[in-house]
Amino acid sequence: MKIGVEVNDFFKRFGVNVGKFEIECNINSKIEDIVKKLNIPPERIGFTVVNGKRANLDYVLSEGDNLVIIPYALGG
Repeated sequence: MKIGVEVNDFFKRFGVNVGKFEIECNINSKIEDIVKKLNIPPERIGFTVVNGKRANLDYVLSEGDNLVIIPYALGG
C-alpha cells in the first residue's frame, strides 16, 4: 500500500530523505516501521501526525494516509 510522508528538514542531518513523498509499505505497517525504513532516529522525533491528528508510533497506517514526522523543538 502507499502512504504520503512528510519529513521535516531537521532530519536531513541523519541522511534521511526530507520533504513530501509517497512510500510503499506493507499492510498493517505502523508508524514505527516507517521510521525504521527511513532510518530516522526515534529519539529525535517530537511527534507524528496522521491525516491531521497526532498519532503514536504504534499507530497502524492505512492506504492513502498522510504521515508527518516532526522533530523535538530546537532552541537557538
